[in-house]
Amino acid sequence: MKASPDPIEASGGLPGDPFDLPGGPDAALLLHGLTGSPFELWPVARRLNARGVRCRGPLLAGHGGDPRVLAGVGWESFVAGARRELLALEGARRTLLVGCSMGALVACALAHELPSRVDGLALLAPAFRLRAPGALAAFLARRTPLARLAPLWPKLGGSDVRDQAMRRANPSMGAVPLRAVGALADLARHVEGLLPAIAAPVLLVLGGRDHTVSSAGARRAARRFGRWPCRVVELERSYHLVGIDVERERCADEVVRFFDGIPVARERRG
Repeated sequence: MKASPDPIEASGGLPGDPFDLPGGPDAALLLHGLTGSPFELWPVARRLNARGVRCRGPLLAGHGGDPRVLAGVGWESFVAGARRELLALEGARRTLLVGCSMGALVACALAHELPSRVDGLALLAPAFRLRAPGALAAFLARRTPLARLAPLWPKLGGSDVRDQAMRRANPSMGAVPLRAVGALADLARHVEGLLPAIAAPVLLVLGGRDHTVSSAGARRAARRFGRWPCRVVELERSYHLVGIDVERERCADEVVRFFDGIPVARERRG
């Protein structure tokens, strides 16, 4: 069996730090998932940047440090931080939002709030519906005092990534704040109500063996987007973090192909 490539080499040598890769005239904002980091989107960012796209991958609010800090952050702060990052890309000819899991929900919220600044949405394993035990954790966080009594849940086995080398290299938090899972569920509920009004074209990439989010929930959401049909791609061998998993090259290919198909407006809207 062929050995897996070194994950850091495969990802371009970048750990979980924020990045801003120069390019233009087009731009992409890449948003990671809950307890994650920009590492989850680095292979996609490299591929887009190789096509001349400026790629900005920030750390969302509460991330990059002690998970106990994340426990005190509501979903509104995730969206507010991402909004500032999107506004930093002002002047781009076309702007693509790429979101992984929770980041996909944040991307949808921004596309609804700032339609003139978003030309396309690439949603990687969006967290519209959690599988167990995530769904149970969200229920306990929102309906019981357990979030106060047992605020952190360890990530047994690490990230939901099939590629073992990339799983080891992924610098995600080692524990999940229960309150943050509740915030994620609240964000999903909020975003689902916005979907019919989102006007940007949408690509949805699913992991065929995702243990974290429900593909049925994502497919249901795909049917609710407004003006444009949503293209759905399933990566049959991948787990949840499709951007860094065993089919990451195909994932990046799909995002680039999607972005290439978005027409350049004669002038920037709004």
